[in-house]
Amino acid sequence: MTSDHRSDFPLTLDLLHELLEVDTELPARRLLTAARQVRGVLSPLVLSLAEREGTAMGTGARDELVRMRRRAETYRRLAEDLAGVPGARVVKGPSLARHYPEGTLRALGDLDVVVPSEAALWRVLALALDHHGSDEAELTVLDTPQRHLFAAVWWPGDDPLLDPDHGIEVTTFGFAGKPGLVPLRASLPEDQVLADVLSLAEERFQRPFTVKDVIDLVCVLTSPAAPAPRPLIAAAEEFALAPELLELCERVRACPRLAATVPEELVEGLRAPADAQLRHRVQAPAGRHEQHYGMQLTAPLRRGAGHQRTEHRWSEGVITRTPVADFLMVTGELVDPALHASALEQLAGLAPWPLRAAPGSAHTGGEV
Repeated sequence: MTSDHRSDFPLTLDLLHELLEVDTELPARRLLTAARQVRGVLSPLVLSLAEREGTAMGTGARDELVRMRRRAETYRRLAEDLAGVPGARVVKGPSLARHYPEGTLRALGDLDVVVPSEAALWRVLALALDHHGSDEAELTVLDTPQRHLFAAVWWPGDDPLLDPDHGIEVTTFGFAGKPGLVPLRASLPEDQVLADVLSLAEERFQRPFTVKDVIDLVCVLTSPAAPAPRPLIAAAEEFALAPELLELCERVRACPRLAATVPEELVEGLRAPADAQLRHRVQAPAGRHEQHYGMQLTAPLRRGAGHQRTEHRWSEGVITRTPVADFLMVTGELVDPALHASALEQLAGLAPWPLRAAPGSAHTGGEV
């Protein structure tokens, strides 16, 4: 990762005190406690700033920082490997971290990857499983009316008792939107920085913006790679994210120290498309799409051959079989135990999914 994208914005513990509403007279320990209590993982950033500013740190804090740096490096290497899958694009995560000032650490929860096809989705997960064994997977099938997939695998962190799991989430769409409000949009902007910023804005459909989102936007807009206002406004308008991006910009500008990091031209240019999109959402709401969720039936995850799903239907339901695991498809969180038992019986009667060769093996039995 080169430094030519890094912001020179003065990101400091003092600024985080202000953003987290912690008295600057209080020690960094109190700031770290506050950071752990807000949504969005901020503790690695606090610890990296404490180290950079010469704050006294014990072995526990230093060890946590080492583990979080190792986590970031794991995702960075995996993102580099995924460049070999045609059309696969990593958004947010390491792509945003490259804008953070030297010596600071952006926390990475999981790796978000957008792919152009189902075949590419399974190739991406196969690469992840080549490096990290896993017991846990997720699958969601969306009919919009085009069929799209969300799939994820998770594996333990360096310290399974203290650290959140590592994970990779892969979609065949760029922006999920919100049923009844904003439709799914399959593509991403071609420009990576625009794709990252709009992916931040898209998060608003899932949750309120956080301090971490604020810092992400500030680091992008103060870096040498910052997009000019007009292309960013045009992209927000094209991908129906002007209201969300405007809200995030205004959240940043509400902090006096950060207000100048968001160009006035950007904020004013977003107002008209944001108003128009909000009116459109009321007047012509997006249709709701069907979602079916996969209840995982098999573990540990397999390194299966092939790049497509198959379906096994019987009188009571549908089992979706994939290269990584088998799933009972359901429409909600509650599943009848009798249906689950019946699915396991059905699965026991099916042929094993063929496995592909291990990386570096001379035997190629199975598609890789």
